[in-house]
Amino acid sequence: MSVLYLIRHGQASFGTDDYDRLSPLGVAQSRAVGEQFAYLGVSPSLLIHGDMLRQRQTTEGIVTGLDSEKDSHIDSGWNEFNASNLLDALPDHDPRAATDSRIFQRVLEEAAARWAAGDNDDDYEEAFSAFTARVDHALDEAVDSLDSGEQTVVVSSSGAIAWTAARLLGGGFEQWLALNRVTVNSGITKIVKGSSGVSLISFNEHSHLSAGSITYR
Repeated sequence: MSVLYLIRHGQASFGTDDYDRLSPLGVAQSRAVGEQFAYLGVSPSLLIHGDMLRQRQTTEGIVTGLDSEKDSHIDSGWNEFNASNLLDALPDHDPRAATDSRIFQRVLEEAAARWAAGDNDDDYEEAFSAFTARVDHALDEAVDSLDSGEQTVVVSSSGAIAWTAARLLGGGFEQWLALNRVTVNSGITKIVKGSSGVSLISFNEHSHLSAGSITYR
């Protein structure tokens, strides 16, 4: 069988003027993924990441933890949806969401439901249907490129990874929302490709993290 590992980026910089960069903890989380792979004997032939800075920095941390040079390339299909755009389109949302992660999660889920309903697509730079189609295409390309016995690592974000898992489980928006809510920074999702097709084996595994280094934002 061939294996595709999806990695959520490490902790970014929530509450600052630039979310799209790893915090010091995020860098450590990323390296821990690489160290875990090295310990388990995972040797990916290819690393793929979106073109967001936090995804690229996480890939660099994984390579450092693996202590082995690896080829990588960018696929913007794995980029995250624009959460700021969703919040801006939501009438009268709580401004505290910019700095309070609990309020942010509540408001984001309200905004995501409006986004996914499809009744206000002109309010968004990317409709929910376009987002899911983009992620579906990125997944199909990554799976199709896997030769027998190969391992590939994809570094992405919670929304894209949660949608991939929901798709493979046959779910829709509600399942995506539930999975997106619990995705851990640097969590590992494992997908296998074999004679019976493509299957989700595990979601959001994070045993490489100590209890004090588990984050969600």
